[in-house]
Amino acid sequence: MKARDVAILALMLALALVLQLSPLKVKTPWGMDIDFVAVPMVLLYLLYGLETGFLGLVLLFLGISMVGSSSWLGASMKFLATLSVVLGLELAKRLTHFKVGSPEKYLPFIVLGTVFGILIRAPLMMAMNYYYAIPVWFGVPREQVIPLVEEFTHMPFWLAISLPNAIQTVVDVIGAFLVIVPVLRALPHVVRE
Repeated sequence: MKARDVAILALMLALALVLQLSPLKVKTPWGMDIDFVAVPMVLLYLLYGLETGFLGLVLLFLGISMVGSSSWLGASMKFLATLSVVLGLELAKRLTHFKVGSPEKYLPFIVLGTVFGILIRAPLMMAMNYYYAIPVWFGVPREQVIPLVEEFTHMPFWLAISLPNAIQTVVDVIGAFLVIVPVLRALPHVVRE
């Protein structure tokens, strides 16, 4: 990695951790936050690709584990959820031949990437909440997870998990594009094609 790449990675990681600690979030009934924490990681992926985006996510996991109120459990869920968004964007990138410097391809890429991100994230988060996060966080057996979530949210388990994760995916993708467009106009040299 070049020094510039390391500096951008460090900047995005620091920004994500500040956003993790900031009060700019909406809490769901069972503890998931709708926030802007993953936006810098999606930006990192868009600017430098899958490998650097993955490295940023690993470092974000470590950072949130140390500073986040949800410790390693929340950090692991944020890692997997954001990775699913990045993988959805990567799939859309390959299908649309998207390049960050090609504004004419932004809309198809954003729409496809968001849809793919949701299609990967929603089932993954349902499984992770059922088998891992909720049993560990609330200390309940798996058989009680679905009734517990449905009692808290007054909606079916699949919807209670999928809806906030779909909203978070839209926030992550749209938030990254709202930032990247003006940044690329002002600093086109930061992108690595």
